[in-house]
Amino acid sequence: MGGAMGETLMSMQDIADLAGVTRPAVSQWRRRTKVRGRDVPFPQPSYGPAGRELFETREVVDWLRSTGRGNNAEFAEDAPAAGIPAGVTFDQSLILLCLRDNSEDDLSNLDESTFVEIAMSIDPADGVVLSEVIEGNFPAAALEFVDDLYSASYGAPDALDRLESGRLGRNQERRGFSRELVDIVAAVVDGLVAQAGLSDGGVEQPGAGRFVLACEDLDLLAIAQNLAGLDSHDRTDSSQLRDLRRRALLRGWLALDVDQPKVTVTSVHGLERTAALEKLDHVVLDLKPSEYAIIDGSADLLCDRLEGTAERHRSESLRGSRSANHGPLVGAIRLPRGLWKHAPRQNSGLWILKGQAGIARPWVADLSETEIDSDELAADIAGVLATSSAPNELPARAFRYVRVRDIRSILRGEAVVPPGTRAVSFASDRHDFIDDVRAASIETAEAIDVFDIYVNDRAASVVVGSTSLGAMIESGTITRHSGSRIDAALAEVPGMVPVVDARRSGEVFRVDAFVAENSFRRSIRTLPGDVVYCPSPSTAWVDGRGGSLVLTPNKILRLGDDARIGPHTLAAVINDATSKEYANWQVPSIPVDQVEAVEDAMRRLSEYRQQLQVKERAAMTLGHALLSGVASGTMELMESSLEPRTSHGR
Repeated sequence: MGGAMGETLMSMQDIADLAGVTRPAVSQWRRRTKVRGRDVPFPQPSYGPAGRELFETREVVDWLRSTGRGNNAEFAEDAPAAGIPAGVTFDQSLILLCLRDNSEDDLSNLDESTFVEIAMSIDPADGVVLSEVIEGNFPAAALEFVDDLYSASYGAPDALDRLESGRLGRNQERRGFSRELVDIVAAVVDGLVAQAGLSDGGVEQPGAGRFVLACEDLDLLAIAQNLAGLDSHDRTDSSQLRDLRRRALLRGWLALDVDQPKVTVTSVHGLERTAALEKLDHVVLDLKPSEYAIIDGSADLLCDRLEGTAERHRSESLRGSRSANHGPLVGAIRLPRGLWKHAPRQNSGLWILKGQAGIARPWVADLSETEIDSDELAADIAGVLATSSAPNELPARAFRYVRVRDIRSILRGEAVVPPGTRAVSFASDRHDFIDDVRAASIETAEAIDVFDIYVNDRAASVVVGSTSLGAMIESGTITRHSGSRIDAALAEVPGMVPVVDARRSGEVFRVDAFVAENSFRRSIRTLPGDVVYCPSPSTAWVDGRGGSLVLTPNKILRLGDDARIGPHTLAAVINDATSKEYANWQVPSIPVDQVEAVEDAMRRLSEYRQQLQVKERAAMTLGHALLSGVASGTMELMESSLEPRTSHGR
């Protein structure tokens, strides 16, 4: 539905979230319509339940593009997930999202019997979605919304995050943990799981690498995202637990074995200090050997210096026995402010504990003003656990964040994490502009082929016919499929699977074949001759090779045998379209004897335009590198390079 965003609506808060600004900023935009000397009126609202103002998503996207306002450069990609059709509910969307993540195609292309088949394949015991799918009658608007939500997201976990944080999910009762905190806890658990399978000299132990997750907070359930081996022990049934299981299913986590070691995730945010310390003590006492606990709370309780009774109570929890100078504390981290939304000015803290461990040298880090890389943090935690199990050996790797601390200093009443505690970091190398200049100049020095075409007069037709793209899709002459949200961080130069975008005239990067299979197993890949298009602004490109993943908000148009138009011709029609609704794009009726000739001409013209675009990009890169390199003193121009020369091509 990326091309039909006018059918979806946004509130003022939705617009603020989409633009990456505060709600008051959007109110100011409505009042101040002058943008760089032009009058660009804010979209007019319609009125929903209780007189609530709602705005058409398509008009909002056009307004943001026209004004350049906001802090989100990907607002067009995010918009399909932000606008919500009238009448769609959170529960409907959550159920359909479970189906879409296990479907080979968009839900709007499937029928109800296929929905039931998918539900039975993923939920034969009917603990998640089967009953709801059998009884449900899902409106077409809900199907299209979930298709677009899934397409605009980086996989099912991200789609769930967008659903929960959007208008439909705001009324859900949550404790207010930020996504950043959930990611940090996930990284810590990831390190625990990674190290569990490497105990005893790398020989996997029975049950190693698998844990039961004991978590009391719906928000922190998200730590199971992409973590193989986290299981739940809760098998009872209720509407709330079915809802939890749906979210767990979307995060790749399902209820399995109950006999494995346990990772307890506990939050003491919001508790009075005495109650929080008592809860810490109970968590420590309940830990069994080889079990772990992650405790999240305020930094002043978990990381800073305490006084009097509070300090004695905390020290007792961290001692292995009454007079011991060791205990269960594996590591402690001071985290940035605002991770618990009810106290935006308060730093959070994190403890990692191991049951009945005698650790004398825990590892600590102050990350309150540091950009945290989840993979690096997980690697640090795995390294800390390995070092803690062999305290007399040197660490196998240099740590990115953590630094060792003597537990005796903590037990004497000092801060658990002294401010500024960090591992040694290193500066990155300076960029070498001369390589950019040489690479770009090779491209700009190359001549391109001349493009020419011959035409003859022909008797004009009395009637010039055309068919709308929407009608061709409705009749099945052309089928339409959604793209996928793909993180550019997955890009690999030697990757085998192209990721394409019509706005970039084709391939933007590549991903590894295994990554594509594991992470995008439900994504539609192109076939040779598929037209990849972006609805706003209308841009199209033809994939002549096939096998590509398509970057959202792009869609795929697949022509049938009876389409009577070639893919390059259709792409040219889309590139010239002026309507903002893809369904209204008019596809001209080409005489049968001219279809192949027109298609060949459009193909060659497309190749010529791509050559010109490559030259233009190379010229821009060359100009930037020349200026930057000379200004930085890393290179100089040779006199011979200033003399113009005629290129005869190579």
